[in-house]
Amino acid sequence: MSAAVDDAAAMTMSERRARLLLLSMYPLDRGMWGPTVRITQVRRALAKRIRLDVVAADRGPRRAALARYLLSGRLRGLDGIYVENSTTLPSETDLAFLALARGVGVPVLTYVRDAHYLFDEYYAATSLKRRMAQVLFRPAMKALRAVSTQMAYPSTGLAYAVGERGPDPFLLPPGSPAPVAVPRQPSANALLFVGAMRYPVQGLELLQGAVARARELGHDLRVICVSRPGEEPPEPRPAWLTVERGARQEIERLLPDVVATIQPRLRSPYNDLTVPIKVMEYLSYGRPIIATDCTEQARIVRDADAGIVVGDTVEAMAAGLAQLRTADAGQISRWSANATMAALRSSWDACAASILDRLHIRPDDPG
Repeated sequence: MSAAVDDAAAMTMSERRARLLLLSMYPLDRGMWGPTVRITQVRRALAKRIRLDVVAADRGPRRAALARYLLSGRLRGLDGIYVENSTTLPSETDLAFLALARGVGVPVLTYVRDAHYLFDEYYAATSLKRRMAQVLFRPAMKALRAVSTQMAYPSTGLAYAVGERGPDPFLLPPGSPAPVAVPRQPSANALLFVGAMRYPVQGLELLQGAVARARELGHDLRVICVSRPGEEPPEPRPAWLTVERGARQEIERLLPDVVATIQPRLRSPYNDLTVPIKVMEYLSYGRPIIATDCTEQARIVRDADAGIVVGDTVEAMAAGLAQLRTADAGQISRWSANATMAALRSSWDACAASILDRLHIRPDDPG
């Protein structure tokens, strides 16, 4: 066979490779935070396995991007669409684009990440705009369901909260990044918290009260809070609570001084339903996790035997912190090793494989 024929055959094989569109209803070029961490990790894992197109933008720019995608002819020959829905409602252009895709036989898998609009602790209806958003949320989810082949959710409870009726909703909880091996200093005494502290249910008062109480009992502890600007604990802050900025690399540099990670969310109807991305990231840091007994996050910690689950009161959390500080080195090492193993089992690669499997797409590289 001639070289020209070989090249033509190779091109034909390349053209036959499966192709997926990732439609992100968040832009991916404005920093890393909860949703964009998830979508970026999913994107990387999918790109290792399949040809990947990406449309990622806020509502207005997304309209134009989807129009350009249609005009480019890229919808032709597409093997599937994976949608990462945003907290805000989908636009009419999103729904029309997905309906058109379904109409030409492209399967659509839509992930619903949260339901803040339905829960006053995160989205109080304090204005007409907010009341309208609450009213429109369920119809919007119904419309998304109508233009999707399949819906996916982080947990069963959230699936039912947004109107899923099937007995076995498809779950795509957050994955864990690849674990890092950062030794702990013998003198490590910091509790690491990553994320926002904007709402009472996120547990700032609980965290500060519990650490203060544990310190009164003689346990030398401090808190490192890694938050985006505007989401950190407000001033005044106790001297033992410091705020840092940065993404994963900066967090890894803090780990030698970290004895455990902490997730102090108060129990609430919504917090019981969610699977926090930060808890899955905590596993990858190879440190014990101190977590309140919100249903889903407590299940993760207990199933992995990766730390201590505590009640959402100051005394209960202070007791958990005392248990941490009085645990022997062997117990700390076991919790840490179990966290690492749980991170390996719950990888973003496994999440990507589930997406492709549900869309019946054969990956180029099974991973």
